[in-house]
Amino acid sequence: MNNKLLEISNLKTYFFSDDLQVPAVNGVDLYINEGETLGVVGESGCGKSVTSLSIMRLLAHTPGKVVDGSIRFKGKDLLSLSESEMREVRGNEIAMIFQEPMTSLNPVYRIGDQISEAVKLHLKYDKKKAREHVIKMLKLVGIPRAEEIIDEFPYQLSGGMRQRIMIAMAMSCNPTLLIADEPTTALDVTIQAQILELMKKLKEEKGTAIMLITHDLGVVAEMCDRVVVMYAGKVVEEADVFEIFENPKHPYTKGLLNSIPKLGQKSNRLDSIPGTVPTPTKMPKGCKFAPRCSQAMDICRELDPDLVKIAEGHRCRCFLYQSEMVKEA
Repeated sequence: MNNKLLEISNLKTYFFSDDLQVPAVNGVDLYINEGETLGVVGESGCGKSVTSLSIMRLLAHTPGKVVDGSIRFKGKDLLSLSESEMREVRGNEIAMIFQEPMTSLNPVYRIGDQISEAVKLHLKYDKKKAREHVIKMLKLVGIPRAEEIIDEFPYQLSGGMRQRIMIAMAMSCNPTLLIADEPTTALDVTIQAQILELMKKLKEEKGTAIMLITHDLGVVAEMCDRVVVMYAGKVVEEADVFEIFENPKHPYTKGLLNSIPKLGQKSNRLDSIPGTVPTPTKMPKGCKFAPRCSQAMDICRELDPDLVKIAEGHRCRCFLYQSEMVKEA
C-alpha cells in the first residue's frame, strides 16, 4: 500500500490587485505517494505552476495568497509553518526546478557558490566539504570537467548544461519530493531525452518522488506513474498513466490526447480543442469547460460538477458520469 507523501485538499490561491480578486487555483485536490512520479498536465493558465509555488510557499512577495485549503507534507500542514520552519523544508525536503531554468541562475555568482548555499545551510557542511559535495552532484548529473565547471559562471555554459546545474542544485540535499516545472522547456530533443533519463535515474537511486508539470504528453507517458489533468484552476481528471491514455473520460482529457500527432495520420491538420482557457476573472457559470465542450448539457451550464470516483484510482469532474444529478436536473 502506497503512503501519501504530499496531500493537497481544496487549495485556493488568489491574486489580488486593487479591488480585483483573481482565483488562479480554485479548489485543487491531489496527492503524491512516496517514490512515485505524478504528472500534472493542462494548457497554459490552468493553475499548474501556481499550485507548485503554493506548495513551496513562494508567493509571499507577490500579489498571490493561499486563501483556503491545506497542504500536508509527511503529515504536517505546510501552510501552518512559520517562515523559518518552512525554510528548513524548502530546498531540503522539497526542492524545485523552476519553469525558466535558463534565467534562474544568478549571472554574477559562480556555479559552485550557488549550489553550495543550500548545502551549507541544510547539511551544515564547511566550505571544503560543501565544495566536494557540489563536485559530486555535478558528476552525478553528467557534467564533464566538474572540477572546472564549479568555478565558472552561468553565461559560460550551454542551455543543457545550465539545466543540469539546476537539477544538481535541486537534488543537492537529497529531497524527498522534487517539483519539476517544465524541466525540458526550450531544450532540443536530444538534451530533453538526457534530462528525463537523468531524472528517472535519480528517482530510482534516491527514491525521490517527483511532481512533473508539463505540456508534453509524450513526456508524461515516458515518466509518470499517475496523471492529474488540470483546467481552470481545478483538477478535472486523475488516474494512473495507462488508464489516462487508454481510457480517458473527461472531454478535456480526450481533447488533449486527440491533439497529439499520430503515426500514419492521413490528415495534415491536427485536432484541436475549440476556444481558449477562460480568464480567471471571467469564469463561465457551471462547468468551466462547458463553452468548449461538444458534449455539454444544460446542467453543465448551470452547475459545477464535483470530482468523483468513477473507478478504482480514477476520478473525473464531469456530469457525464454523475447520472443521478443529471436526472434530477
